[in-house]
Amino acid sequence: MSMFSSRRKSLQAGAVGAILLAAGATVLAQHPNMAPIPPQDTHKASPLTKPAYGNLYMSTKLGSFKMLEYNDDAQPEGHFEMSFSGTVLIDTTEAVKHNRNLTTSVKVEGNVRRELQYHGRDLYHGKGKLIVDGGWHAIEFFGEDLDAKLNGYAVFRLTGEFDKNLDTGYYWYDNGKKFDWGTGGNQPTCPKIEYGIQKPKIKINGKGG
Repeated sequence: MSMFSSRRKSLQAGAVGAILLAAGATVLAQHPNMAPIPPQDTHKASPLTKPAYGNLYMSTKLGSFKMLEYNDDAQPEGHFEMSFSGTVLIDTTEAVKHNRNLTTSVKVEGNVRRELQYHGRDLYHGKGKLIVDGGWHAIEFFGEDLDAKLNGYAVFRLTGEFDKNLDTGYYWYDNGKKFDWGTGGNQPTCPKIEYGIQKPKIKINGKGG
């Protein structure tokens, strides 16, 4: 067995065991709101107004993510599909009411089991596929062989591990340009937030250029 394989199995086994053992305590706690702030004009409308949706794609051999809310008036929603091997914790709208009064629908395919349920916080483990529709408060994942797509509205926090090819994985949008998953907590948004750069004004002989 290679050094990489041993390390990967050790990391996964330790993390999964820790999640399963600590799940009872974890689900009692509110998730910290560490997401980036959306542009000022994004939420001038009522919290009941449907936000603009986008498409975000993700793939990693070994890593984790947390899908978060922007704030209490801008929680995740849409259609989310993920194929994986590992552990997923979903904070449904039974745990935290959605700002648009949406509910959470979860479908399971393959060898994925719900290991724990507590006040709307559901812990799944196995290998297969999860399909989540509606609205929710948060989704957390740790494991292997993830391929996922969100058509909706959310912000992610990503943490990866290097695979045997020294890749951490990728995320991308409809234009197909891939961004590294990374190991330091990248936070992609869906839809993608474009941060504009203002061009400096150049003065020539005292006149604005």
